[in-house]
Amino acid sequence: MRTTMDGSVERAFRVMGCGSHVVIHGGDEDLLDVAEARLRELESWWSRFRDDSDITLANRAAGTPVVVHPDTLAVVSRALDAWRQTEGRFDITVLPALLDVGYTHSAVDHVAAPIVPGTRVGMSAWVKVDYNASTLTVPAASAIDLGGIGKGFAADIVAEELVEMGATGAVVNIGGDLRANGTPSNDESWYLGIEDPTVAPTKPPTHLTSIRLHEGGVATSGTTVRTFTTPDGHTTHHLIDPRSGRPAEHQLLTATVLAADAATAEAFATAAMMLPAGQAVAMLDRLGLAGLVVGTDGTVHRTATMKDFEP
Repeated sequence: MRTTMDGSVERAFRVMGCGSHVVIHGGDEDLLDVAEARLRELESWWSRFRDDSDITLANRAAGTPVVVHPDTLAVVSRALDAWRQTEGRFDITVLPALLDVGYTHSAVDHVAAPIVPGTRVGMSAWVKVDYNASTLTVPAASAIDLGGIGKGFAADIVAEELVEMGATGAVVNIGGDLRANGTPSNDESWYLGIEDPTVAPTKPPTHLTSIRLHEGGVATSGTTVRTFTTPDGHTTHHLIDPRSGRPAEHQLLTATVLAADAATAEAFATAAMMLPAGQAVAMLDRLGLAGLVVGTDGTVHRTATMKDFEP
C-alpha cells in the first residue's frame, strides 16, 4: 500500500493476467483489501485459464445449462448486449478461433488454459442466460471467452462497490481498462494518460495525450501486448474478427474508447479494432463515444468529441 500526498491510498498487484492498480480517496487499507479480494473472486469465476471457473465449466458442458454465480450471469448478459450494440463486431464466442491460432496459454502468466470443446465462432445469438434458474448455456460446438469485457466489467463492479462502502472516489485499473467513480480529494476530475503504442516496450512509456474525466470508463484494445506464435510458426495477436474467425487485419495498433462505464469502453475498443481507422472512428462518432485509434504507421485518428476530454 502507498499513501499519497493528497491522502489517497493505492495498491498495485496482478490479477486477471494483468498489472492492476486501485486508487481510493476517502478510504483506508481495509478498502484496498476488499477491492483486491473482490477482483480475485471475480477472476476465479470468469477466467478461461482456471479449471474450475464458471466459464470453463460452462464451456465443457456446451449445449447444457450450468448453474453459475450471479456475477457471471451479469457479465455474460452485458457481453450479449455489447454483441448487439456493436453489430457482432464484439463476440465472446471467439474462443475456438483463439485456441485454433495457438492462444492456449496466458500471454503474461504463461498458464495453460484447460482443454474445452468448441469449433464454431459467431455464436453469441445462441448463448443463453437464465436468471430464474441461475444458469448459463454455451452453444453446442462453441466456447466463450470474457477477455474483451471481463476486465472492464470487474472494474465497474469494484469501483462502484468502493464508493458504496464509503470511499469518496475510486479508480480501478485492470491492465489499462479502468473505471473512475466518485471524485478525488483535491479535484472534481480525474486526470489520466493514454500510452503511445509506438514506443518500444524496452523504453519508458510515453503518453499520446492526457484526458480529464469526471466519472466513467476508459479502455484500450490493441495488438501490441498479447502476441503469440501460431502452430505454423507465425507471430500474431489475440483479437479475433468474429466474421472471419481469424486475427483482425486492419493496420491498427490500438483503439481507446471513453464511455460511461468500463465494460462499454472495453467492448467498443475491441469492436473498433475490427475496422479500418476511418470506419472505427465513424462508428464511435455515430454512437456518441469519444476515443482515438492509432494506425500501424503511428497516425492518430480522433473522434469529434475526443477534444472535449483533453485539457
